[in-house]
Amino acid sequence: MKLSRLILVTNETKPDAVRAASDIAAWCRSRGVACAPAVAPIEPRVGTVACALGGDGTVLRAAALMAGVPILGVNVGSLGFLSQTPLGQLLPALEQIGRGEYEIEERMRLAYSAGAVRGTVLNDVVVAGAAPRLLEIRLAWREGVAVVLPGDGLILTTPTGTTAYNLSLGGPIAVPTAECIVVTPHAAHVLGLRSLVFSRDDELRVSAPAEVRLVADGDEVGRIAAGTEIVVRRADAPTLLVRPSGAPRFFDTLTSKLNWPGAADRRRAR
Repeated sequence: MKLSRLILVTNETKPDAVRAASDIAAWCRSRGVACAPAVAPIEPRVGTVACALGGDGTVLRAAALMAGVPILGVNVGSLGFLSQTPLGQLLPALEQIGRGEYEIEERMRLAYSAGAVRGTVLNDVVVAGAAPRLLEIRLAWREGVAVVLPGDGLILTTPTGTTAYNLSLGGPIAVPTAECIVVTPHAAHVLGLRSLVFSRDDELRVSAPAEVRLVADGDEVGRIAAGTEIVVRRADAPTLLVRPSGAPRFFDTLTSKLNWPGAADRRRAR
């Protein structure tokens, strides 16, 4: 793919990200590549790549704006699990993309709907009580109820999102290619209740006898009335992430970012 257009999604609160956007604009001018900020949903076009300058939250914002557009995540934050290209490697990564030395990873998204509230996420959908009290959430699957959960709420996550909020609550890690839906309880008031893993083609229905907050990729998107079903399923279009040649692989990233015991640790243990 010949790089012809670069769309910038910049975390304006980070001075390094703003400076990097200026450097990218100069790089594009010197190579005849169109460069523009993302100011509205962007239609995919051959030769278009988005560059998310910030942290993982910036990648999530870019993914929400641009279905079908490959996204290069540049880490100007602290964790950088989705934005794996270091700031110092930004221009070399763009050169690699221009030469076609990269891979495109498809990441499953989830679609949610509850009345007029609807959208898609790359990481997770969180259902939590609107008031600080014990909440009984009903999770239905196919023709019946899978569980009635007393607790603070639950998280429905993609494989990509399993290393985010889901992981902090003790949920399992899924490799990005797994294509499944993981449901993890939040502060469950039941001994022994664990995460559930559903097929990518399953439709899940969540409801509660009280008003709940619906949070999509970290942003509250609505207050859902008591008894209203929240339907969650696999979204039609995935997110496309750009992986330049030589970028760290999934378990290498787990090792460097989340203290996963990698091969080097095992060798030292012998």
